[in-house]
Amino acid sequence: MCGDENERHGVLLMSWRDLIPKTAISQETMEALGPVLMGQRLFTRGKYIEAEAMYCQALEQFPPKSAGSVLIYNKLGILYEKMGDSRRALDSYEKGVKAGALTPFTYQRLCCLHLEANRLPQALGCARQGIKVLKKARTNLPQEIYFWFIFQRLKRKIIRRMPPSQRA
Repeated sequence: MCGDENERHGVLLMSWRDLIPKTAISQETMEALGPVLMGQRLFTRGKYIEAEAMYCQALEQFPPKSAGSVLIYNKLGILYEKMGDSRRALDSYEKGVKAGALTPFTYQRLCCLHLEANRLPQALGCARQGIKVLKKARTNLPQEIYFWFIFQRLKRKIIRRMPPSQRA
């Protein structure tokens, strides 16, 4: 095989470990994340009500506009989507945005939920916000490129559905 063992067909292969920030996490933060991790385990087992309770408990451990609260709002959004409760999912993601979300995931999910509900101007706004947040997000280049293409694709899809009078 030609090339590096981390390369196949000219494409750099990445482990999921490469996507995790290489920063130290304090003991205090790990303790605060305990309910989040337990909530994730419950979610994985399909125990959604119990997972929701753990996420809500974890939310009390973090300041309102912290990265921890944004993480939990995303977890709640995913949970509510899985439960089929789009309204609560939308509310959770919107709370994440108000808390200062810098993750493109939040905006991508908001965009999709608005699109599914045929709220096209709101969906387009979320796609545009998602593109803007990429500049500030803590993503690496492959992640940034991935989300840039996702948002561009969503924008095209939304604009095709919009009446000509709303396309601005």
